[in-house]
Amino acid sequence: MLFNSYVFLLGFLPAAFLIYWFADKSDTWRTRVLIVLSLIFYGYWDVRFVPLLIGSILVNWYGAKLYAASKSSALITCMIVLDLAVLGVFKYFNFFAANLHAVFGVPLVRAHWALPLGISFFTFHHIMYLVDLRRGRASTYPLDKYALYICFFPQAIAGPIARWSEVMEQFGKRAFQPGWQQRCALGVTFVVLGLLQKIMLGDPLARIIYPVYQHAATGPLPAGQGWLALAFGFQVLFDFAGYSDIAIGLGLMFGIVLPRNFDGPFRATSIVDLWQRWHMTLARFLRDYVFTPLSRVRIGGGRHRMTRALVAIMLTMALCGLWHGAGWTYVLWGTLQGVGIVFAAAWSRNLPSPPAIVGWAATLAFFLVTCVMFRAPTLEATLRIYHSIATGLPADTNGFRTIAIAAFCAVVLPPSHVIAARLTDRANYYVAASLAAATVVVLLEISRFEYEFIYFQF
Repeated sequence: MLFNSYVFLLGFLPAAFLIYWFADKSDTWRTRVLIVLSLIFYGYWDVRFVPLLIGSILVNWYGAKLYAASKSSALITCMIVLDLAVLGVFKYFNFFAANLHAVFGVPLVRAHWALPLGISFFTFHHIMYLVDLRRGRASTYPLDKYALYICFFPQAIAGPIARWSEVMEQFGKRAFQPGWQQRCALGVTFVVLGLLQKIMLGDPLARIIYPVYQHAATGPLPAGQGWLALAFGFQVLFDFAGYSDIAIGLGLMFGIVLPRNFDGPFRATSIVDLWQRWHMTLARFLRDYVFTPLSRVRIGGGRHRMTRALVAIMLTMALCGLWHGAGWTYVLWGTLQGVGIVFAAAWSRNLPSPPAIVGWAATLAFFLVTCVMFRAPTLEATLRIYHSIATGLPADTNGFRTIAIAAFCAVVLPPSHVIAARLTDRANYYVAASLAAATVVVLLEISRFEYEFIYFQF
């Protein structure tokens, strides 16, 4: 079920909150009830994949227990390989099969199975825990805590990617102790702000740019129409940041503090700064579990530390692109992000920093332009959009008002966590009335349109 749907907002959420209110009084049932609610939420999408989720939890938990008894690093390696193999089969089988056929002429049958929802995210959660267990930073946990770490419904489908150390000790603690009202008020505020971002900004942008990308997939675009495609960067920001805020708000309502995922990325003055503000939990995962190990691989001896770091950045961002989707456009997008980061790093080491306004404009332009290939279905469609941008200005300006409003909100307004904190720092009837009115607007808009969150496909 979608966070932005009646069945969730008026059905599942109030029922789950009420059930958990009673379960919270019991040390025995507190965590178990959240697990059951999370599995019901996950199974609503496609019940066929619930056994896969449960199986992955059991296999990794038992693997962790065996490692604790044997201290065999090979066991952790096997578990990680198994997790990646399952992800690869479901998400990348057709991609690699098509490329093997194109390069070597190897005939492979294409798979037609559906992609399990959230498989990339719960795979990363498994890997973070297993790697830290081998490093001696994590300990073993009871099955119910580990299961909830993987399947907790606010973040199981599309993040935030929470580290075990950020949430594990919160599981099992009472949520409705004195002072819970302030926390829940903050949670509700996050939910409303997330829905507003998704429904009032992200979805209108989607309706504007979808025809452009659809047209580019089939043939050349009119001169100038491709400019609309640049708005995808704003769409994915409000769509995914909105989802993340809803997830954070839901976590707070159930007594769990999830990590922030966005911090005003389009106010950044360099591409490095942007990636420290954009999908922050993924960026931290890539830094600690991909970039750091890669940067330690020796290239030509120990004297080339900078070379190792730059190569590691490029590989890390290329893998970031591949994680988002099984296609060369994603890989190219990730590689270009790596090029931008390497360029920015080299500039900062050898040249004076440009004025902040110049750095901001260059960063935003680079990110919006490269996001086109993230959204375009093929490289040919990407090139058609770029050609349309290069050959003229748009003759039809319909939609640019919506884009301008979205750009203003993305660049000028404070990040949502700042807004939420200011709104809930003290009891205020005007704030409560405003949030109630915003909720009514959201519910009315849901009756007109209901769009899936864009990150569900990753």
